[in-house]
Amino acid sequence: MSWAWLVLAVLALSCNTQPMKVLKPIPDAAYAKGVSAPFCGRIQDVLVVAGGANFPDQPLLEGGAKRVYADIWAYTGRQWLRAGSLPDSTAYGATFTLGDSLILAGGNVNGITTDHVYQLYLHNGRAVIKKLPSLPVPMEQCGWTQDGETLFLAGQEGVFRCEAGEYHWEKVADLPEPLVQPVAYARGGKLFVWGGFNPETLEVSPRGWCLSEGAWLEAPAIPDDGTFVGATGATLKDGRLVVVGGVNRDIFAKALHNTPEDRIPYLSHEPEWYQFRQNIYVFDGERWAIAAWAAECALAGPGVAVFPDGLYVAGGELKPGVRSAKIFKLSL
Repeated sequence: MSWAWLVLAVLALSCNTQPMKVLKPIPDAAYAKGVSAPFCGRIQDVLVVAGGANFPDQPLLEGGAKRVYADIWAYTGRQWLRAGSLPDSTAYGATFTLGDSLILAGGNVNGITTDHVYQLYLHNGRAVIKKLPSLPVPMEQCGWTQDGETLFLAGQEGVFRCEAGEYHWEKVADLPEPLVQPVAYARGGKLFVWGGFNPETLEVSPRGWCLSEGAWLEAPAIPDDGTFVGATGATLKDGRLVVVGGVNRDIFAKALHNTPEDRIPYLSHEPEWYQFRQNIYVFDGERWAIAAWAAECALAGPGVAVFPDGLYVAGGELKPGVRSAKIFKLSL
């Protein structure tokens, strides 16, 4: 065991399941089955959950079809309000929290990757949506992060950046390798990216990369030699990165090589078999630590929103094809 991981293990022993507040469920029949990969963020003191995908009619195991949503839901602290609809039914996009609005970028619109970018406001409980300049290329399942007023997207197509208020995206660099579902983090002029998996080689890598002064350098690897496939990252109020959820690297890597005959056996296990991550990791720009663990965070594709008093986690997969309808707040 390396010294770095020994430190993490000791920290983990001192962390217990964090105080948790479970919110009322979203009062909608489709959302009652939960969604994964929604837009999720904070507008002032309101939690916003929009879009997302699930299998509402028939389970994936039985050949059910995925449905993508356009609904916008706002939680005021006491109840959920249906605030309106997105212009498109979208999942797997990026959410940036910016002042009194959210920037919603890219995603998958009913099976097609999109380049659309919108700014979402709330006015008297109703969503107001402004269309912004499109991305240079369609993007989904990306890492996203911001450093002050600078927004970043990192995916198979490369790294793109724009300034708030201008919203003209420019390509900064190619990634060292194409990555699906990476986690990104920007701080002090540096951009960090962790995988993700490489769709060309089907490698699920624990490596991390740091873009500094135009060059890619190695960054501290993902803790426990794992992966952030299916994980969601967000920047805490103290500037650290927090990462919630994600799949088990070994199990997912093996599944990437499944044959059609493996499909039904693979989908037939109970959620615990897939060993989604329960640890909640934080990164301060130099090293990783375990902030806490919670069984409820064993999710893939959860929505995550940072508030002054805690971290909200919305939906996500409990196992491939099965969503969680639970939305809760952790006090980190």
